[in-house]
Amino acid sequence: MATSDIEAVCSQLLTKEDLKVSDKFFQEVLNEGIITQILENSDTNYIKIFSTKQLYLSTITPILHDIGFEIIDEVTYNISSKSESVYVSRFNLHIKDVNIVKRAKDNLEKVITQTLKDDTVSHSKLFSLVLLENLTVRKVQLLKSFIEYLDQAVLTLNSDTILTTLTTHHKIANLFIDYFFKKFDPKIKSKRKQELDSLEEQIEEKIKIIPQIIDDKVLKLTLSLLKSLLRTNYFLNKQTIAFKINTKSFAENLRGLQPNLENFIYHTDFYGVHLRMSKISRGGLRWSDRHEDYRQEVKSLMITQEGKNSIIIPDGSKGGFVINKDTTEVTKEYFEHIYSLYIHANLDLVDNMQNGKIVRDENIVAYDEEDAYFVVAADKGTAAMSDVANEIAINRGYWLGDAFASGGSNGYGHKDLGITARGSLMSTKRFFIEEGIDIYKDSITVMGLGSMSGDVFGNGMLESDKFILLAAIGHKEIFIDPNPDAKVSYEERKRLFESKQGNWGHYDKTKISKGGGVFLRSEKEIILTPEIKKLIGTNKKALSGEELCVKLLTMNVDLLFNGGVGTYVKASDENSIDIGDKQNEAVRVDATDIKARIVSEGGNLGFTQKARIEYALSGGKINIDGIDNAGGVNTSDHEVNLKILLNTIKDQGLLCENEAKSTLHSLTDQVVNLVLQNNYDQALVISMDERLSRKYKNDFIKTIEILEKNVIAFNRHDFYIPKNENLEDIVDITGAIVRPVLSSLLSYSKIFIKKLLLESTLVDEQFAIQYLYRYFPKSFVGAYEHEIITHPLKREIIATKMADIIINSQGCTFVGDFEKLGVEKFLLKIKSYLIVKQLFGSKEIRDKIYSQDYIMGIEKQYKLISKLEYILYTSTKWMVKYLNKNQVDSAHILDHKGELFSQLAQIHTQKVEELIPEDEQFNLFFSVIDYLRFAIAAIVIKENTQHSFKDVIVLFYQLIHEFNILEIIVSLNKLRIHSKNDVILRNQVLQFIDHIVVHYTEKVLDFQRVNEAPELAFTNFVANEKDTFYKLRDHLDVFMTKEEKDIKDIVATVNQLMVSTI
Repeated sequence: MATSDIEAVCSQLLTKEDLKVSDKFFQEVLNEGIITQILENSDTNYIKIFSTKQLYLSTITPILHDIGFEIIDEVTYNISSKSESVYVSRFNLHIKDVNIVKRAKDNLEKVITQTLKDDTVSHSKLFSLVLLENLTVRKVQLLKSFIEYLDQAVLTLNSDTILTTLTTHHKIANLFIDYFFKKFDPKIKSKRKQELDSLEEQIEEKIKIIPQIIDDKVLKLTLSLLKSLLRTNYFLNKQTIAFKINTKSFAENLRGLQPNLENFIYHTDFYGVHLRMSKISRGGLRWSDRHEDYRQEVKSLMITQEGKNSIIIPDGSKGGFVINKDTTEVTKEYFEHIYSLYIHANLDLVDNMQNGKIVRDENIVAYDEEDAYFVVAADKGTAAMSDVANEIAINRGYWLGDAFASGGSNGYGHKDLGITARGSLMSTKRFFIEEGIDIYKDSITVMGLGSMSGDVFGNGMLESDKFILLAAIGHKEIFIDPNPDAKVSYEERKRLFESKQGNWGHYDKTKISKGGGVFLRSEKEIILTPEIKKLIGTNKKALSGEELCVKLLTMNVDLLFNGGVGTYVKASDENSIDIGDKQNEAVRVDATDIKARIVSEGGNLGFTQKARIEYALSGGKINIDGIDNAGGVNTSDHEVNLKILLNTIKDQGLLCENEAKSTLHSLTDQVVNLVLQNNYDQALVISMDERLSRKYKNDFIKTIEILEKNVIAFNRHDFYIPKNENLEDIVDITGAIVRPVLSSLLSYSKIFIKKLLLESTLVDEQFAIQYLYRYFPKSFVGAYEHEIITHPLKREIIATKMADIIINSQGCTFVGDFEKLGVEKFLLKIKSYLIVKQLFGSKEIRDKIYSQDYIMGIEKQYKLISKLEYILYTSTKWMVKYLNKNQVDSAHILDHKGELFSQLAQIHTQKVEELIPEDEQFNLFFSVIDYLRFAIAAIVIKENTQHSFKDVIVLFYQLIHEFNILEIIVSLNKLRIHSKNDVILRNQVLQFIDHIVVHYTEKVLDFQRVNEAPELAFTNFVANEKDTFYKLRDHLDVFMTKEEKDIKDIVATVNQLMVSTI
């Protein structure tokens, strides 16, 4: 047997030089922890890795392989000095090109050392570019950030494909790095554009000769991404690499609706995105668990947020991040660390403001305009992080201070206020009002989604002690109380909520009615009591926890209240696997199986949109989550905008910090009332649109077409709205378009008007300032009127408030004639409507109608609201048709408000119907409402002549009576509309009526003698024109004797009147 002694073997593996290091180097290793050396001798290259801790081959070899090194052999040994030891791992390498290694030696040593000692660097096949292109670790990470973004944004690619392309075409990859540096390196002061253009040409030329189509695609996409980058924090030398993207310019490479702007944040431990529809946007930040497609998740939520934000100032945004660790390993401290890095990175990419001027870091090269408004909110996984975010903003000197993240300790806590739940029930209350049921006085059976520990469910189930909560499905538990005592169960829910231990397992079992209990969703078998069997309608002896959930979801109740997290209801033709939300997949049910009469969506996405439509088509009453739970985002919006002003007021020395905080909290009740009123208004106008859609579907088709053409975030497909010819697919059994569709149209009509206003000068007119004030609580306006005018979002607040008022009153069809009118005329329509609304005192009238809930009767209330909005609509239409921009002057028109009604009160001799007891003003308004159609015309005539307003009003009143004008209009409105031609004819007849009344009023005024009373002037004018008037009278008398008046009768009569004016 051949043998070799140990020394011979060792001498083959190690030399004496391997065992010797200088004292100085030994100390360096002790100080640094790890040092790498690349060495060479006459026949080979080798690497030595010196470490204070023993390193495993399984840790080192992947790094060397990623670089591209071929390992011949390895030996590990240690060197001692005094009481200290250093471990040495020596690798002999096969090197094809020694010169490449020599060129990249420094960076190779650094990349190996950093990867072994630094948790923020992870090995990658991109390390081959360190060898081939002499890249630094930081530059490799930059390429990794591009790969991660493209992997998320371009659904047809994956990271392996992108990585392979960049390593294969490493010289082009290096040119990408050069391009990035040329574009953003702050040290470059001149010829930046010329050098970028030159580099772009070089890259394009090299891509042209690549034969593989997939490589061509990846390289072109990477170049397109680089061209779309607006800012980066790369040169701030932070732990993260973040860049802002003009997604609008990159969107041709992406599928579906995209944000206009987005931030991407890369870090070894996490990846993050923040997507915005515009520079003034707002939305929550979430900890995502969807590593494969977190950008897609955040994008979908941003689109949803855009619809929700129709009632607030900013557009929609959403942020999210994934942590590259198992959830069980993420401690509270570690999560806060990740969240902080994410917040810092986003703030690196926006501007700051000081003393009203934009401030930007000198090391940031920006290719976008000013971008200083960046606000965030809590979302899944980040509920407790608002104070952390605000502390970061304050420490950075960010101008928004603690207005940066809403809902912190110095803000409006949503759970404390219960605002989301209260808002949701305020919306849902509309359904009960329509049935004459008062949820605060009448018992309501409820099935719930959530637990008493939750904000929305907990507060929702404490809103009324008349809620009979029969069952609830929580995150892990099932609660069943088959025959609850309302008072007892309410008190126990209250105790549970206040105890902070709101899971159903802590519910006092002695307070549960016979046969009920608390069970686990995960239970294999739950024995059913007779009471539960009766409740859910089954004869089965036992069910699994999941099967029981399904039965509870589909049982008969008045209200299904969603206050939890997750999607529980899908459409019958939707695939549950495609919904997402794996946790609730086993209990998810079809909308056609829901037997609850009414649904309140306090939580998000409890139903898919398609499920909402299917449920509504079956007769269920439901809006959408963006309508029901809008209270939360609305409250946060008020908080942020109040804080912005309070920060300004503090800076002016008018308030100290404690006084500012006290002021904010003193406004809480007023803010809550503003928010809840908006929920009330939105639910009401959806009901009005619902009724209107039974008769005027074409108006809604026009609205859909306008929104589809003019609002980026709106398309039929996303909202399951069929083509015009298939509109009946979303029409319910009453003939109305279903509320989930109307809810979406409502939101996007507001967005359309808001954007249109922001592109105009209407919001800059003095007339518009009142809408800025109407956004804020009255007491705050009284104290800080001058400061409010300086709000940096003044234009946006005005536009939002105007849009909100218009659509909450007129409904979504207000936008339907946009294309017919054109931009300028439509803006005139907006202004005209707002002026007429003030002239007639519409807000006060509406408030009085609202006060009659449960008293007047819903049909009567809705009829009055319809009459009010119809007279506003016709007056607005008259103004747009006959007046120019200068004539639509709010000051001149509104000066006549008081006199208009006082004159009408004096000349109106008919009996006033008592709609509201002892409210003379309200009752008079509806007695003379039909005459108000001509009020604007009367004001214009008065302005254009020397006659008194009284004379004009009297003559209008007399002419309307003489010609039976109101009777003609009533007959016209009673006719059924069968086609577009019917609409055209109807509108033409109304125009003729307008002309007739105005024409004769002007003729009588011209005929009137000096000091002659208008009544006498009219009598004398009729006598003077007796032949004409006798003929007209005969024709009108015949018309009035007919019980049924068809379109021919009406046209013939109006034609006679029209001919008489010639």
